[in-house]
Amino acid sequence: MNNDDQMKTGNMAAPARPRRANAADFDTAELRAGPTLGQGIYLVVAGPTPRPGANVKLLPILGGPQPEYRQIELAWEARAANDHDVSIDRDGSCGAERYEKSMPLSGLSGTKGIELVGANGTKKFNLTGH
Repeated sequence: MNNDDQMKTGNMAAPARPRRANAADFDTAELRAGPTLGQGIYLVVAGPTPRPGANVKLLPILGGPQPEYRQIELAWEARAANDHDVSIDRDGSCGAERYEKSMPLSGLSGTKGIELVGANGTKKFNLTGH
């Protein structure tokens, strides 16, 4: 489901002014089980790379009292010429660079869940089961 579909179904908030000038867009965001049993839940986010060679990061906002939804910002930075720790997939249709990032959520949740904050909107994930 893309961002437009998510906004129509009410799962995603309309684009808000991002906190960061270097906020990145996302197409998909989902929760997945860890790669091995007992590793908990991971947030997995994918989208277009903001510019060739950009390094996209998931940055949790920590500090202060525990919020209902802990915000995790999606931001990018220019990649250093010798930084080989970034995997970039090429979309077969036009050769555009894309990213996929994941983050374990153990200890990062607010009292209800998390909220992904990107340049093109936000998406909340309820982790309480209610």
